[in-house]
Amino acid sequence: MLATAIAAGAVVGLAHLTGAKAIGRVFDDVDVGWVALVAAAELLTYPAYMLAYRAIAEIHGHAPLALPLVARAVVAGFGPFAIGGGFGIDKQLLHGLHEDERSARVRVLALGALEWVVLSPIACGAAVLLLATGARVPGSLLWPWALAVPAGFLLAFWAAPPERRLPLLGSRRPEWIAQALEGVFVLRCMLRRPGPHASMWLGALLYWAADIAAFYGALLMFGLQPGPGRVIIAYGTGYAATRRSLPLGGAGVTEALMTFALYWVHQPLAPALAAVVVYRAFNLLLAAAPALVARGQLEPLLARARELRRRERRAASALREPRSS
Repeated sequence: MLATAIAAGAVVGLAHLTGAKAIGRVFDDVDVGWVALVAAAELLTYPAYMLAYRAIAEIHGHAPLALPLVARAVVAGFGPFAIGGGFGIDKQLLHGLHEDERSARVRVLALGALEWVVLSPIACGAAVLLLATGARVPGSLLWPWALAVPAGFLLAFWAAPPERRLPLLGSRRPEWIAQALEGVFVLRCMLRRPGPHASMWLGALLYWAADIAAFYGALLMFGLQPGPGRVIIAYGTGYAATRRSLPLGGAGVTEALMTFALYWVHQPLAPALAAVVVYRAFNLLLAAAPALVARGQLEPLLARARELRRRERRAASALREPRSS
């Protein structure tokens, strides 16, 4: 599998940098009891994400998706084999279901925005706390979280409404930017009325909490106890782009970023690498087989989306052709 090869290559490169002897010593004293926390927390990420996914899929007036379909979509999207990332599968699935590609794309962008709308304030708060307490963490790692997150929120939420979005981007605006801001606008509207959308916010919050707990459990296995603030900063930095948005589940990129993020918060490199390998084994590799099965079960809908896409392209091409005299 390509993702496995890329992840393995990244780990081998990091191990070479760390040193084989240092890696070997790390495994001399492993507290395997924490594996239960890693496994249980990773299992909880799926039903949590299902809550958020189902709520996002209902916007634009669409009927609620059946829970078995939501489960297959979530599992397939976390698999390490999608070149376009899990969000590529999501867009195809929603397009095939509702025959509306624009709505599918906006909902997927809203789902991606939801992930960061929930995670980034947590990381921002952790950075502010570490700065306020004078923690021995590089400011170059903390200040971007402390300053860029609120600035980014203000800018995105200000630019998202249609009355600002359209004049701001102009008539030649890139379509993907307009749709991304539309996805942000969807979330802004939901923030104003959080009650009816409680399952979406709760699902996203529980997803991140469970996944961070799995990451923390892997650190504890190798004797690392950096404290909650450092754990959150290392985790958030490692997921500079989330695993559902990255090709092949973020294989290679996430392993490297998380390991170095732990090193930047002053954790020893060898146990940091070992902990990331264990975390990603549960987070990515053990999800591969269920994701492959789920992807196969979704194939009729994905094929339908591909056919709809071909028809839409042919129709658009026909409209662009000059009329014969």
